[in-house]
Amino acid sequence: MAATVKDVAKLAGVSIATVSHVINKTRYVSDETTTRVNDAIEELKYYPNMLVSGLLNKKTYTIGLVIPSISNETFGLLAETIQKMLFSSGYNLIICNTSYDLEIEEEAFNTLLRKKADAIIAIPSNREGKKLKEIKEMGIPIVLVDRVIPDFSADTVRVDNFQGTHEAINYLIGLGHTAIGYIDRKVDQSHSLEQKLGYKKALEDHGIPFDAANMVRADDYDYESGVSAVKKLLQNNPKLTAIFAYYDITALGAMRGILELGYRVPEDFSVIGYDGMPFTKVSWPRLTTVFFPEYRIAKATCELLIKRLDRDDSRNEKEKDIVIVPKLIVQESTAAPRSSKLP
Repeated sequence: MAATVKDVAKLAGVSIATVSHVINKTRYVSDETTTRVNDAIEELKYYPNMLVSGLLNKKTYTIGLVIPSISNETFGLLAETIQKMLFSSGYNLIICNTSYDLEIEEEAFNTLLRKKADAIIAIPSNREGKKLKEIKEMGIPIVLVDRVIPDFSADTVRVDNFQGTHEAINYLIGLGHTAIGYIDRKVDQSHSLEQKLGYKKALEDHGIPFDAANMVRADDYDYESGVSAVKKLLQNNPKLTAIFAYYDITALGAMRGILELGYRVPEDFSVIGYDGMPFTKVSWPRLTTVFFPEYRIAKATCELLIKRLDRDDSRNEKEKDIVIVPKLIVQESTAAPRSSKLP
């Protein structure tokens, strides 16, 4: 026979009302009492009726995550980590993959509104944020992850992409590279604009003039785009000795493109990527990369969001902007330049 709330109260030595307050977080209960109640719930395998709890609290215990590409390892790991953290706090997660399609993205937001999601975590592709602004006006908490939308104030948890790229280019310059190519994102967003600024500032800091011919945009967000982009770069400037790519998959494609041209990494060209995806540890050579700290991003996002949801007065607090500094992971795809490269 399934355990009841009465059984939980009896085992924990508290009233039914206290069990209800612990489950629904409707009133302060001491840590010691909360622990006793939670232990009793676990021992009895009691499953609270979250539908009833939601009706009482006007909550669905559901969070929406709008993500541009679940096949992107970084986003996939981030989504998995967020889901685990929210689940441990009693929340379910609806993951909406948009494939960088703005129409799909808008419909994803509409779906979450129809599902009465308590809050939304978003890595939006739409740089204007019109739909997010509408959602905020409804009083629904929003956390932007690694994106900033102009003229839109929301809780934000992001990576210091300027610093991450600046450190990577500094490292290449420290190895002796001065002709450094840059593979840019197909379409600008706040994080990619910060990356470019980091690249340009590192050059400026060392007295190296910026040359627009050393920068090309990838045609897409995949491996093949990296292959074609690096070939275009080396056509524009055959004296390059190093390549920075805004994204690890693109960097991996760039290494393939260099191989197809008859050259080697890092003997002939150094390559650095961005995100620190798991495959960078097993690629050949292993890719030097700027590590995107998805665990720290997920933890900060969930803590911020749960605080907003669990305390009604917290929703009136000023939005927070949490910035996490990434780390350069030096592996095998970078080395000092040779005196000459392409003929």
